[in-house]
Formats: sequence, C-alpha cells, structure tokens
Amino acid sequence: MDQFKTLLAVKKLMSKDIFTTNIKSTVTEAAKQMSKHKTDCILVMDGKNEVVGIVTESDIVRKVVAKEINPSAATVKDLMSEPLLDIASDESIFEAKKIMEKHNVRHLIVKENGKLVGIVAARDLVKS
Repeated sequence: MDQFKTLLAVKKLMSKDIFTTNIKSTVTEAAKQMSKHKTDCILVMDGKNEVVGIVTESDIVRKVVAKEINPSAATVKDLMSEPLLDIASDESIFEAKKIMEKHNVRHLIVKENGKLVGIVAARDLVKS
C-alpha cells in the first residue's frame, strides 16, 4: 500500500515554481508578476518572510474586476485567501482532492519536513 501511495504522491504532480509577492503589493503589481511567470496564483509574504495568503486569477476577477475596484489602489492583502491550506508532499493525490473539495479551494501548498516545497492545483490533479 505504501508503494501505491508513493506512486500517486502529491510531490509527483506539484509545481516547484513558487512565486511570491509582498503583502503591501498592489493587485496590479501581483497580476503583472503572475502574467510574467505565466502562473495562475501567487503566494503572499508578510514582513517576516512568512507565507500568509494566496492570490489567484479567480480572486482578481471576482473580488476586484467584478466589483469595479481599482487594481492599482487595492493591495493583495485586501483580496488574498487565508489561511493557506497545506498537504505533505508524500500524501496521495486523492487526499489532496478531498481537502480541496472540503474547503472549496483549487490550490494547496505542499510541505516537506515543514518546509514549503511546491504548490499543487486542482488542474494538476485532473492531468493525472
């Protein structure tokens, strides 16, 4: 059973590319970084260099664009999702799916020995 779990571990599908922005960044700045890196999410760091939230394309569309808020005036703190949900890198993709469904989220940060090592998205699970 352990071999099966390892075969379908989250670490096999996660993205190791982690992009971050400062909690004081504007939505426009975050969106530009997301566009530059061709990613659909960006992690938000506080002044202590700790991850405190996540901003996704959906957050920008629903919480800024749809509400006609000026993205150059709004900060990522205003729209980030928190707290972040995480999963151990050796957990199965089925556990990741279960967590995402339970909390209605599309991204989980992946940790190994308590350290951030990647992000797994719902679309990654679908590809598998």
